[in-house]
Amino acid sequence: MGQTTIKDVARRAGVSFQTVSLVLNHPQKVARTTRETIETAMRDLDFVPSLAARSLRKKPSRSIACVFAPAPEPAADGSRPGEETDHGRVLQTFGTVTDQQGYTLVHRCRRGDDPDGPGRIASLVSEARVDGLVVFAEGRDDPLIGLLQAKRCPFVVFGLDVPGTHYAARAERDAIHGAVRHLIAAGSRSICLLTGDARRPAADTERFRGYRDALAEAGLPLRDALVVPCDGTVAGGYRAARALLETGPGARPDAVVAASDGVALGALRALHEGGVRVPAEIRVVGFDNLAQGAYAVPSLTSVDVPVLDMVRFAFATLVELIEGTRAPDDLAQKLFPTRLVVRESSAAAPS
Repeated sequence: MGQTTIKDVARRAGVSFQTVSLVLNHPQKVARTTRETIETAMRDLDFVPSLAARSLRKKPSRSIACVFAPAPEPAADGSRPGEETDHGRVLQTFGTVTDQQGYTLVHRCRRGDDPDGPGRIASLVSEARVDGLVVFAEGRDDPLIGLLQAKRCPFVVFGLDVPGTHYAARAERDAIHGAVRHLIAAGSRSICLLTGDARRPAADTERFRGYRDALAEAGLPLRDALVVPCDGTVAGGYRAARALLETGPGARPDAVVAASDGVALGALRALHEGGVRVPAEIRVVGFDNLAQGAYAVPSLTSVDVPVLDMVRFAFATLVELIEGTRAPDDLAQKLFPTRLVVRESSAAAPS
């Protein structure tokens, strides 16, 4: 059987081949229902667009796009859940690396409730405005990923291990597992896990696995009351720690593993106001190892993430896909190990 053509796709979808071509090159100009019908036909027929033919019509843009969800609307107290994440640091690192390699970085926000959003993002490649994409996926079932795969767009997922894709992600399970083991070795027996941004359930699931496994290995019970949801902000960490203090001395944890350094700093403030000594009464561990953690009182023990290594890996993989030196099905997948930077908040001397 010969290679599937756009005329085969057109017959399968019941449209003209010109409409199929329009979906490939200008998807935003095609009605969503028609576009979805054509994309289904492409997947059914395993249609692969002729990159050689399309390359005759366009030149490389020497640009890549980082695609991420916008920050949520401010809460009633003025806080913006998720704003104190490491996204800003990651994007800054991407900007530095792309600039060093002669590429331009483009930022693109997308909303999960926008049905046409994935099509507009994919059109960045089909219209040659960018050569490839780095996707900050919210979940493994992100519809944008399926669309980019169907269109054979060069892309890499950043921050989440999505099967069947190229990705650079941190080893979330191992990071929390190591933090909990450290606290157990320091003498903690009632450890609270402050979970993070609800928009990233896959990461939270992996972190919970690490927490649960470390407790089980030490013969400690898993207590539902010590797995506490938090919105990922400094204010959220403050509120969660205040609530823990209100449970009374008998039910209080003797350690807290926070979803981020921001959450941990909020918790430290609440513990200070409540007259709780850190680390003598409650130990605290953060995540991300932001610079301000080293200057907290007490200084904050935190999980350090190799952001630069992850960005370099993701960018190098994307360039290989763009330039054709890596086949799309030769998957580049890496979980990057983290390290625990031990400071005063977990009862150890500063390193």
